[in-house]
Amino acid sequence: ILDEKQINGLVTPDGTIYITQGFINQYRSGNVSGVELTSVIAHELGHLALGHTKKRLITFSAISAFSFVFSTILSRLIPYVGSIIGRYISQILISGLSRKDEFEADAYAAALLFKSGIGTAPQISLLKKIEKLTGAVSPSVSWTMSHPPPLERINAIRDLEISWIDKLKDQN
Repeated sequence: ILDEKQINGLVTPDGTIYITQGFINQYRSGNVSGVELTSVIAHELGHLALGHTKKRLITFSAISAFSFVFSTILSRLIPYVGSIIGRYISQILISGLSRKDEFEADAYAAALLFKSGIGTAPQISLLKKIEKLTGAVSPSVSWTMSHPPPLERINAIRDLEISWIDKLKDQN
């Protein structure tokens, strides 16, 4: 348990999964169920299994180097504003890669939950209430957001589950 007030889960490159104290507090107060918390752990397992943690270290380092060079060049061409534009572009690149990883980790978690017989309902129910729990509101433009909007994630998970159910029906 990570002693942080925000509601989050994360995994380190060495495979340690952390759930924040804020998440645990929401569980203890009954705002988050045990299976919803399980879906977070499954999501973090997805990041680990898919190599996202190590990939992020390498990618973020490369983008930081690119950002430095690009910002330096832009600041010479467009004084004051050039470096801001360079940092904004690098943030868009980092955020885009992060959102892709989040969809992949969601899919991994959905598969684990589906195959275990739990199903994706806890994952979806947590995503439905995540903005209320965190106090964050999805912006209309998500270019610089590290996570996709909850509704996009929910729709992707539902689409996966529908495709798996259809495959099972075809097999029978």
